[in-house]
Amino acid sequence: MAFKSASLPSLRTIRIGSAHEFYMEKVIPLLPRFKTCTISTFGTADPLLELLKEDKVDIVITSKKHVTPGIEYVKLYDEQFVVVAPARLEVPETDNLKLREQWLAAQNWISYGLELPIIRRFWREHFKKRPLIKPTHVIPNLHIILKTIEIGEGLSMMPTYMLEKSINERTKVIYGDLTVKNELFFAYNMKHKHLPQIQELMQLIRESDL
Repeated sequence: MAFKSASLPSLRTIRIGSAHEFYMEKVIPLLPRFKTCTISTFGTADPLLELLKEDKVDIVITSKKHVTPGIEYVKLYDEQFVVVAPARLEVPETDNLKLREQWLAAQNWISYGLELPIIRRFWREHFKKRPLIKPTHVIPNLHIILKTIEIGEGLSMMPTYMLEKSINERTKVIYGDLTVKNELFFAYNMKHKHLPQIQELMQLIRESDL
């Protein structure tokens, strides 16, 4: 027991809930600057917010806000999603929204889920209708979706922060004037609001995007 106790880290610990894509792109590069140990849980917004309500995580990075007593949300920033295609795909050059919509609807699409998250919002925002498409592949992992686009399997909606290493090599943004924003928030229990490790984490993530 003495040996085990001596081997345990003496730093404070913060329990983080996040989508693994955001964590991989935005949190991992910051780990050397953390003054805390971390315990991380990955998943989608709803189950992560349930863990927060149960006090099983300290802070969640989420795109959803559930009105829950004792839970506070602070805006992080807006993710920007764009249509990404294989670099070799020939795309008609047109400003006509109807022609763009017809061409996009005829392509193979790769979706994060069967309900077409983000794709559905993109269609309604720009074409004022529901997308009448059936995804060729449903893959709940944005990094794998990007790889699937790179080998020519179809189009998808991707956050711009994931494209820095891929764009202009194996993929390209098409119709770049048609974008969709997705709000991201920090969520935490109000009783833990002033914990130094929570404030430090939020500050580091915000500063990394300045």
